[in-house]
Formats: sequence, structure tokens, C-alpha cells
Amino acid sequence: MALGLLQVGAGAWGESWIRVVQQHPDWELAGLIDIDESVLQRAASTAAVSPDRCFGGLDEALGAGVRADAVLIAVPPAVHAPVALEALGHGLHCLIEKPLADTLPAAWSIVKAAEAGGLEVMVSQNYRFKRAPRTVRRLIAEGVIGPVEQVRVDFRKNPPFSGFRLEMDEPLIHDMAVHHLDQLRGILGLEPDVIRARSWNPSWSAFAGNAACLIELEHGDGGRVVYTGSWCALSRHTSWDGDWEIEGPRGSIRWSENRVEVRFESLFDTVFLPRALERDGVMEVELDVLEAEERNGSLAEFAQALREGRPPETNARDNVRSLSLVLGAVESAASGSAVDLGVLAAEPESS
Repeated sequence: MALGLLQVGAGAWGESWIRVVQQHPDWELAGLIDIDESVLQRAASTAAVSPDRCFGGLDEALGAGVRADAVLIAVPPAVHAPVALEALGHGLHCLIEKPLADTLPAAWSIVKAAEAGGLEVMVSQNYRFKRAPRTVRRLIAEGVIGPVEQVRVDFRKNPPFSGFRLEMDEPLIHDMAVHHLDQLRGILGLEPDVIRARSWNPSWSAFAGNAACLIELEHGDGGRVVYTGSWCALSRHTSWDGDWEIEGPRGSIRWSENRVEVRFESLFDTVFLPRALERDGVMEVELDVLEAEERNGSLAEFAQALREGRPPETNARDNVRSLSLVLGAVESAASGSAVDLGVLAAEPESS
């Protein structure tokens, strides 16, 4: 039986969420909420949502007798926390568009409220739920190249954005690098300890804020990650996942353009690798099959977690660490100094 989902936020990205929810076997769109009547009507008309399921607020929807198991929050990050806290106060689980919140205190307020109410909050880190990154995660977990010691990630796009992204202070870090920094944790299993960042805005950029960055991370016993990104690239574009080079003592994994290749340090390791074919000393790995990908994968994981009574993979408490990477990068870029992520992401003491 499908679970009921109330969606809060019907702007451009929220409108695209409506279609994803409507087509998902685990969820039924219980209602659509937006404080802007014109936005609400346009999205409802486009997605054929009946007027009796459209509301200006959560109280209005619940007061009208709408029954739901959870709320999908697709509003600007600055109001993630207020909307989530209201939903949690009504006993509803939450699926929140990334980032979890715009500040760490706001993020922790969501975590604490959910745990106090015995409710689940998941962040839709949808870039985890795709075939290529899932394949890389399996290879890392199987120890194919040994412990990850060095990683380089390059991301380059030049999307024709309009709206709020063009006015953000750090649009690339806040709205795009959040995916890649979360993948370092969710796919590679890394928990960086220190972050350094620089950001800038090329003269031809359409963004008011910095559309390019360099981020360095340290993890464990001397492991290093170097991330470069641009949202105004005039050179060759990467896929949305970026180009990854992942190195360990036994070899390296190249993940680029939705292809995964393994190079081994030892010649004899190239003789055979399960679900891979050797070509010129490189093992080309067949991508793992997934039943649901991207936002469909987020929705499937959220539904399964609720039915099994467990925290979802990208639950709010875990996601505080991903958010700390983003906010740590912004802080470092502003100050010019390294940021201790353990201190930044530390759980506040209960009052």
C-alpha cells in the first residue's frame, strides 16, 4: 500500500518533484502546499493536481482532513528548518531537499526534534542513488584497491540558470558541491577531518557569487582529497557527477562519464575481476543494476526505511556531517584558514 506524501514547495524544482512522486509506486501525493497562490496554481495545473488537494499551508491541509505519512520539503534552504519543525510537530516524517538546513544550529534543531518525536528525517542526497556511484561504493567496500588514500574530483558545467542561484554568495559550493562532498562520505566512506577552500568568480560568470572553487580535505592518517569545480566552465564539461580518480595501495578507480574502470598496481590482478572485462590492462566494470535511481532512489529508500522502522541511509543525524563539509568549505573560503570539521560538526550540548 502506498504511503501518503504531502509536498511543501511548488516552485520550478518542486514542480518537477510532483511528477516524480506521482509516478512512484511507494508514494501517493496526498496534497500540494505553497504560500504563493500563483505558483501553486501553475504547478497544480501542469501536474493535474486537483484544487481540493492544494493548500497555502500545512495547518490548512491537515485541517481539511488530508491524511499523510510524511512531508516532502522542497522550499529554499533558509526555511527548511521552520517547515520541518512544523511537520515534525504534527507527527509527520520528513524528506528534505538538500541541504538539510542553511546553518548547523538549524540542522541540529531538526535532528533533535525528530529524535524526540520518534520520527525519521531523510535528506534527498539523490546523487548517491545511481548505478555508477553504487558500483564504485561496492568496489571500495570489497577492498579492490585497498584503503582510499588519494582522491581527485573535477567538476565542470555551465548551466543556463536563472533565479536565486545567480544571487547566492557561494552558488557552486552550496548548491552543487554538496552532492560531491556527500559522495565522499556515502560512496567512498571517507570522513574528512580538516577542510581548506578557495573560491572565486571568473569575469565571464553570470553569477553574482563565486562560481568556481578549489577544496582540499584531509582524512584519517594523511589521506587527501582535492576537489575542483566550476559552474561557468568554458572548457570540456564533465557529467553532473564529475570526473573521479580514486587511489589506494592496490590500484586506482576512474569514475567518469558514467563509466567505471580499475587499474591495478600488480599485473596479475588484471587477469580477472568479477563483473569486469580487461582491455589494455584496465578492468572495465559493469555497472550494478538498481531498481530505482536518483530521486526515485531517494523515495524508495525513504519508504523502505519507514516500513522497516529504521533510519534511512541519508538520515538527518548522519547528514549533519555532509552539511558540515559544505559550510566548512564556505567558512574556509571566507577566512583563508583551515577548518576543523570535528569541531564544526560537534553536537551541541542539550540544555
